[in-house]
Amino acid sequence: MLFHRINRTNPEKVYVIVKNSYSTADASAGQVYAWDYVTDKDGISVTKPSGVLRSVPAGVAIAAIASGDYGLLQVWGHNTNVKCKAGSGLLSSKISAGSLVYIKTSGFEMYSRQLIASSASITIEDFAGIAGVAGSPTNTAAKFTSATTWVGTVFIKCL
Repeated sequence: MLFHRINRTNPEKVYVIVKNSYSTADASAGQVYAWDYVTDKDGISVTKPSGVLRSVPAGVAIAAIASGDYGLLQVWGHNTNVKCKAGSGLLSSKISAGSLVYIKTSGFEMYSRQLIASSASITIEDFAGIAGVAGSPTNTAAKFTSATTWVGTVFIKCL
């Protein structure tokens, strides 16, 4: 793990060195990755989230990582360059400030995790795969319900 030098003016960040085992494409900055516990199972390889891998978020790429090469993922802290998507575009899938976010099987983006407010109890499964907390989108009306990918601010929590 690499810890960003601590000072009073910049937010703290934590990074890990990973191997991009996703053979189809290179990683780009802002993409969300999952630990590869299906194919490589070596504790250093990451890949595109799919199936059960969405429950093991690894972090967000901070720069391009070629397929099969090593690079850095941010696993903790403030990041203003995270790929986000509000799912269906309906208000029930919106990303707004304070929303818990997680990774889905359809891409490299963060999605809003809506907890049922009317539920008498919230189970631990409701928090499975939580990868962070969303900041406020820059253009709230257009972005928080957008069904297309956009870049947003997220406090990453993948440790």
